[in-house]
Amino acid sequence: MPVNQFVAIILGFLLTLSLVSIMSLEDSHHGQKAYAHDFSTTDETSLVTLVEQIKAETQLVITSFLSNLDVSANEHARNAAKLMKDLENNITQTNPPSSDIIQVYDRGQKNSTTLALVVANIVDDILRKYGSAFAVGYDMTNMSNMMNMDMMMMMPKMENSSSHSVDVKTNTNVTIGGSNLLGGHSNTSMIMENDLVLVNMNDYESAKVLSSNIKDEFSTQLRPRSLVNETTNLDKLENSLEKLERAINVKALPEAIMDIVHVQIHPMLQRVYDLKLQ
Repeated sequence: MPVNQFVAIILGFLLTLSLVSIMSLEDSHHGQKAYAHDFSTTDETSLVTLVEQIKAETQLVITSFLSNLDVSANEHARNAAKLMKDLENNITQTNPPSSDIIQVYDRGQKNSTTLALVVANIVDDILRKYGSAFAVGYDMTNMSNMMNMDMMMMMPKMENSSSHSVDVKTNTNVTIGGSNLLGGHSNTSMIMENDLVLVNMNDYESAKVLSSNIKDEFSTQLRPRSLVNETTNLDKLENSLEKLERAINVKALPEAIMDIVHVQIHPMLQRVYDLKLQ
């Protein structure tokens, strides 16, 4: 993104904050944000990630204002204000402390490893937002929870094999573009109620915008800086990011979203860009 566009976004965001009068928020975070998946990170990665998150929330503030959704605009502005506090902490804690945020951001935007880590971080944030939006009772960024879900999916099948009196709710698979979002689970039966109930529209809106933005960020910023001999894997990665966006839009089941992220996107990012685990 050009530097002047970045400045315009930040200035527009600050103007929005003044309009809704929320600059009195207390700083509840005193360290750099920690991200899931345990990839080794850098100061540039954290900064660029925060800027992408601020861009998304600012975009939602503007959209909500234009739609006369004042409550939603105020909530997204509060989210952006918290992220600005995190950004301020990030800048002061860099070693040495950074006095030129634009320079650090611009440098990070030109580094493929940094951008790959940003994609991984944003995808994790999408999982958090989605989990909060639908009150998912477990941490979607924790891959081990996928194994727990697989075990629960197997329980009805085992019970059905021993007794025909077991009554379970059968879930219809979500299929997008010919690909089963549940990662191979067919005719999945689940004991627990699995109808998604949207309890936090603002977090769902954030997840939607982030999934769209990070797909575009990959296509316009990261892919052009990637090795040409990785074309096949890059195609797969781009397709997975598009699949994630579609899954978010249709409100796919949490385990389907996790499958796209943990089985497809994160491993491919690690392989193509040689990301190191902590």
